[in-house]
Amino acid sequence: MKRIKTLHTHVFGLSTSISLIALMLLILPVVTSIAGTVIPTRLGIERIELTGEIKVDGKNYPFKFIDGMLLEDGKRNITYNGQKFTVEVKTVPDQLRLNGLTEVYTYVFDSTVTFLDPNVRALKPLSRSNEIKLSDKFYLAVASDEFGNVADVAFVPPTLEKLDILDSQNPITNISGRKFLLSSKSPYRIISKTVLPEKSALILESGVTVISALNAELNIKGTLVTTGLVSFLGSGRLNVSENGSAYISAIGPEMDITSDRGALIFVDASNFRSIDANLTNFVVIRKTSLSKVSINGAYAVYIIDSTIDELQIQNCGHVVINNSAANIFNVGLLSKVISYNSQFDKLLVSDLSSVSLISSKVSTLNTSKGSVLKFKSSSLKSAKVENYAVLYLFKTTIDQLNVGNGKYYQIESNVKKVVKISEE
Repeated sequence: MKRIKTLHTHVFGLSTSISLIALMLLILPVVTSIAGTVIPTRLGIERIELTGEIKVDGKNYPFKFIDGMLLEDGKRNITYNGQKFTVEVKTVPDQLRLNGLTEVYTYVFDSTVTFLDPNVRALKPLSRSNEIKLSDKFYLAVASDEFGNVADVAFVPPTLEKLDILDSQNPITNISGRKFLLSSKSPYRIISKTVLPEKSALILESGVTVISALNAELNIKGTLVTTGLVSFLGSGRLNVSENGSAYISAIGPEMDITSDRGALIFVDASNFRSIDANLTNFVVIRKTSLSKVSINGAYAVYIIDSTIDELQIQNCGHVVINNSAANIFNVGLLSKVISYNSQFDKLLVSDLSSVSLISSKVSTLNTSKGSVLKFKSSSLKSAKVENYAVLYLFKTTIDQLNVGNGKYYQIESNVKKVVKISEE
């Protein structure tokens, strides 16, 4: 039986055994302090473990580490064991969105980006530039600042050479080679389970319409790319498997996207019913509306400018959510999430997961099972911390905080009401 009583004091302390999020795409410049301790000159969403006394801007700092999530953005004067350092803190991405275009066999962006190969299950940069040579391959372009904050992600298309026009008089089947679907020949039809083999491609021209019969499926083991907004009519499924990849900009409110491994699922400016991705290398959801999204074991996930009714992230080590919203957001199984300027009605975090939220709003939070959450410049209506979970607050407001067998620490925050939950 649970007993609830109200506390009028705040908890304030230290836990040094917790591993927090370190999702930096670039190697940060550093200066070295005494005894080999390394203090960066630039600090994003990262935690640096220290051992001695710390002062920030002349004031005593309560922790034995410095963390960008617990410091004001801007240049901070850090005093550590009597030595002084200037550390620039930035935990908010630049307000930019990527625009690219083709210029003589080169794809050019208006900003510098980091190019990634989605066939490689790693954040291993190919180059950092504002352009890349076009080829039969395709790439991801990630716009991030020197602090590792991600602003946007874009798709670099393959060349549109050596393509065969696909006849629309017969249903799409027995695909081989590189096929181009023309809007003038629409509609195309999928009436059963159809395989897009490895090393084969379907390129859909902007304006193409594809009619999917009930429960029809396109199994993408090769490459599916749309060159603009297309339409999927009817209910069916696009399934990405093996080393397959799909970049889709489409209206398909009765269509589902699934995966069994695969290199890439990228939905852009789209409207689909659901995504169920398992062990995919990269999943990107951009400017898209979805009813349900479940992602398990993806290497990296980017959700930008999107709305999702129900979002579930499991066992994903690199998740970035920027300017998005979800009614229900469930994070579990050692996932690591960074959320900028987003809104969640109900946030559930468990199973040793780590979540950092900046300038975000949460109506109801429930965290448990050793999870670690950090809120910066955010607001919560109600929060519950139990089962060895830990909550860090910096310049954040909570209307009511319910604390069981968990901990919370606050700096310059406003916890209006604390309720202790105990068990007899």
